[in-house]
Amino acid sequence: MYYITLDLEWNQAYAEKALAVQKRLCRRLRGEVIQIGAVKLDKNMLPCGSYQIIVKPKYFKKLHKHVSVLTGITQEQMDLGSPLAEAAEKFKKWCGKDFAFLTWGPDDIPMLKENLRAHDLAVDWLDENYDLQLIFNRQTDGASKQRSLEYAMEYFEIPQNLPAHDALNDAYFTALVAEKLDVEEGIKTYNQRSGILLDERVVGDADAGEDGYVTISELLDEDFVKAPVCPVCQRKLSSRLKMLHSKGQRYSYIYSCPTDGNMILSLKLHRNFNETWRAKLSFELADDARIEEFKRALDASNVKRKAKHRRSRRKTADTARQPAQETT
Repeated sequence: MYYITLDLEWNQAYAEKALAVQKRLCRRLRGEVIQIGAVKLDKNMLPCGSYQIIVKPKYFKKLHKHVSVLTGITQEQMDLGSPLAEAAEKFKKWCGKDFAFLTWGPDDIPMLKENLRAHDLAVDWLDENYDLQLIFNRQTDGASKQRSLEYAMEYFEIPQNLPAHDALNDAYFTALVAEKLDVEEGIKTYNQRSGILLDERVVGDADAGEDGYVTISELLDEDFVKAPVCPVCQRKLSSRLKMLHSKGQRYSYIYSCPTDGNMILSLKLHRNFNETWRAKLSFELADDARIEEFKRALDASNVKRKAKHRRSRRKTADTARQPAQETT
């Protein structure tokens, strides 16, 4: 297997246009890809080939001013680009067989999948992909925060001698960073116990052809929430604490595995475009500090809930004590 670093640039639509298109398609489409850039790495993690193409959008045809300034792509260049179906087919052929994508950050693969689905094109060939940013963090200072590609280049003293925000240039920069890392080892531990993240997936994604959940209660009543199994050993997990409901339709649970220890299940809910619900689900190991943080958040949530309940009771009592108004 060999690796391909991938970077995209995409056009954004103004809010009203984006909403109208998404409602018509009944799919998510946050932007349209206008440039694909990729670099192939040999067995020594050295660049051995590149791919670059400008893509002509189908729905967001007017180039956003901010995108033009950021990327240097002009409206004329975009209008002369290849349709996505043609560009994707050429890119897939260039990739060959037995490869994995490396991206900097979590956005490029989901964006490309959104675009392909909007054109009823296959997306399964994109499934083997890894966020090099996570591997960089784990093999340097262990931080969990997002780091820019420029930060990684400075860390490894890689000169930035090409303009940024060009898909091919950024894919090349990503390849140079990958050369400095132990990518094979990073992938081995990517979703294993030694890493932070044990499992991550989306459930109820109607935009991807799944059945969405009509209500939040229906989603939270599923076995993967109420009776989950350990993503490492597949043994049934036991619940330790009550559910934590946070702002932005976030739900968290602490579970315990007799073999692999404590872990936190997190759900971030979103609306599908058919008004059903989907959730991004993730499992992470939970050390003592993480559990204490969860408990503090749960206690604070309970205090707020009790205070709100007391205010509601006082308001009801005050209303009951008010004398009835005479009517004529």
